[in-house]
Amino acid sequence: MTEKSQQEILNLQECLALERTTLANERTFLSYARTAIMVFVTGVSAFELFQDTLAVFILGWIAILFSTILFFVGLGKYMKRFGSLSKLKSGCLYPYNVKKNKDKK
Repeated sequence: MTEKSQQEILNLQECLALERTTLANERTFLSYARTAIMVFVTGVSAFELFQDTLAVFILGWIAILFSTILFFVGLGKYMKRFGSLSKLKSGCLYPYNVKKNKDKK
């Protein structure tokens, strides 16, 4: 292998690692969203089923508030990582670009 093809393979490996990191970031956000939805549903259920019990009524509202905060914390972390990953991915040489570049030579 020439030095240039080794560099292209390394660059391809780095790009694929960035893709895996992007997918992991999306999975993490979806798990935050899923947890927030479940806590929200639990809070609404407690709120609706036990309206006459003050303690459960308050816990239901706390769960609803916590789920909203949890969702926005997850969204903030996702957006922060998405921005930094986008900057890194801008210089990536993707597989289809490698093939086109080889055809031009």
